[in-house]
Amino acid sequence: MIYACLPVKSPARAKERLRHYLSQEQRVQLVHAMFEDVLVETLKVRGLDRLVVVSSDAHVLVVAAAAGALVLVEQEQLSHSASADWAAKECMNRGAETVMLIPIDVPLVRAAEMESLLLESQRLPRRHVIIVPSQDGTGTNAMVRTPPDVIRSRFGPDSFAEHVARAEAANAAVKVMRPGGLLRDLDEPDDVALFLLDNPSGRTADLLREFRARKAAVS
Repeated sequence: MIYACLPVKSPARAKERLRHYLSQEQRVQLVHAMFEDVLVETLKVRGLDRLVVVSSDAHVLVVAAAAGALVLVEQEQLSHSASADWAAKECMNRGAETVMLIPIDVPLVRAAEMESLLLESQRLPRRHVIIVPSQDGTGTNAMVRTPPDVIRSRFGPDSFAEHVARAEAANAAVKVMRPGGLLRDLDEPDDVALFLLDNPSGRTADLLREFRARKAAVS
């Protein structure tokens, strides 16, 4: 069985690197919009047996449940890595043989890109890790793991090399893939500018255009 998992950090603690660009209320709205965009695309992915959302945020959990996702309620959030690994373990307990870990700050991702990860997963040896690096090549934006606990997560700075090393130490095959929509995360103000330059559609794009219009109106 193949599960997709979307770990969602509490919006009140998310996107701190945008704090000089967006207010806390705006960052909360941004997280919710990005989550909904990614959720919509993940629901379209063919070949998934289950979609799982793990979060402590009430809005996220309500939206996920209404969309038919399995919700895992976190009582305490320690880190993105801890959330991802706890969710992977819960997926295994429910029969998952493969888990695809997708971040929610990649609103340009498309279902076909996620499907390409799953298709490649089917071609790889029984134990494997597919890693999607961040655009600068140092971080990790997404992973497919078979089995789900083949390695432990260590998201954050320089995590790409660490995840490759952990997979090799676990005698797992490693495949690096770079679907464009999964590379484009929204962490810095420059990311937002580049994102809007492409004139994308979706909840995130509409919200960021609204924020930009408000800012222009008062300047």
